[in-house]
Amino acid sequence: MRIGGLASGMDIDSMVKQLMTAAKVPLDKLNQQKQQLEWKREGYRTISTTLVGFNEKLSTLNKSDAINSKKATITGASNVLTAKATGAATNSVLNISVNSLAKATTIASNDYKDVDGNSTGTPKNAGIASSQPISAIYSGSETSITIGSGVSGDVAAIITFSPSDTIDSVINKINNNKDAGVTAVYDSTTGRMSLTRKETGDKDIVLTGALLNEGFEFNTSKVTQGQDASVVINGITTTQSSNRFTINGVEIALNGTTPTGQTTQIEVSQDVDKMVDTIKSFVESYNATIKTLNQKTSEERFRKFLPLSTEQKADMKEDEITLWENKAKSGMLKGDSIIDKALADMRSAMIGDVLINGKNMNMTQIGITTGNYSDKGKLILDETKLRTALESNPEDVYALLGQTDTSTKTEFTSKDGLFNRLRKIDNVALTSMYEKAGTSLISSDLTTSFMVSSQMGDQLRAFETRIADMNRKITMKETQYYKQFTAMETAMNKYNSTSSSLTSMLS
Repeated sequence: MRIGGLASGMDIDSMVKQLMTAAKVPLDKLNQQKQQLEWKREGYRTISTTLVGFNEKLSTLNKSDAINSKKATITGASNVLTAKATGAATNSVLNISVNSLAKATTIASNDYKDVDGNSTGTPKNAGIASSQPISAIYSGSETSITIGSGVSGDVAAIITFSPSDTIDSVINKINNNKDAGVTAVYDSTTGRMSLTRKETGDKDIVLTGALLNEGFEFNTSKVTQGQDASVVINGITTTQSSNRFTINGVEIALNGTTPTGQTTQIEVSQDVDKMVDTIKSFVESYNATIKTLNQKTSEERFRKFLPLSTEQKADMKEDEITLWENKAKSGMLKGDSIIDKALADMRSAMIGDVLINGKNMNMTQIGITTGNYSDKGKLILDETKLRTALESNPEDVYALLGQTDTSTKTEFTSKDGLFNRLRKIDNVALTSMYEKAGTSLISSDLTTSFMVSSQMGDQLRAFETRIADMNRKITMKETQYYKQFTAMETAMNKYNSTSSSLTSMLS
């Protein structure tokens, strides 16, 4: 129990608080050091997410259809087909005539009509709703059907059912079975069912099972045989099982047949506009990345602005706290070796030559240069020069950016294109930050948790242990102070009591 200064007339709480202020100085210093370390780790996470995001951007840009874009221009009978040039396409011309489109095989159950189309009776299942149980059309004992193509090597689908299954549920089982490869349709008005192959081309539909042959009456089915597409490409007649196919890196989709005497011409050429946009996007992303890195490593450090304690914050306004902490957080990564190395390596990678088919090439040849020294490595793009390079030698531009050294070296080499060089540099920096601060190697999310094991993580846990230990000691010291003052107050109470007694006896 704590006793106030009733006997002594002293403000005991105020005196203990003043004594503890001095005792808490080492604790405040530990908390400040811990807070600074946490801010520094947050700074590393900002850099980490920036580099991961830049790597993701580079991966997207490095796709061949981005930096080696081709376009397909269609002339002639343009409504017959559509065409899209992929990055694998070569600059070429294709003349195409479509003789016939590919069609899928369809098989339908008995329609009770003769070859002349005359009705020969009423379909057995006419009027039976699809919501009815399968027993409404089939009362046999078999509980499975098989649907296949009859082609050697193809997998046939075995579909099981029970008497409680409805016609709808059996239809769904057929449609959802990838091995069946067909689309089933049931018409409750006529009671007929049809199966159409999901793939076009000259393939049969082979059915087994009493439910199909007896229940749905496919035993006297009507078949519309599928066929392959017949196409003449640059004078060569070829067949395609699908109306969508790729030739010479050009994705072609057939929409109809070619009118007599006409052809469709597809001219494949470089899509210079798209390639320019890709490279402009790269330059913008690179500049944004090094801007973030430069800001962190050159940020001014205000050493007199230390993290605020809880007591200090209590005496300040919110805007004052914000302004103070902005100063206190500034420069946590000033001159950081990991960031400085990444920046230096990125600049070196960008200005260095790339070895392409035995010759050296660098970014200045495609209109990319660095600005003044004060721009700290910022890239400047001359779009006119870039277009000239793309129009005259697009393959070399593609190699300069996207070429990859197939060796397992983590450091970039002269054979690496600019994109791959930057990814390797980023990965080295990301690994260093992962080991030091526990930042993620793959996440560009600023809320991603830090890894448990890291140098800074170990340091923070050591701080927490020391702070907890010091808090215990401070509590013990505060308790001791109060015990001492309590003892003093108790003694003075006894003295005052004795003095009062003596005074009363002598009076």
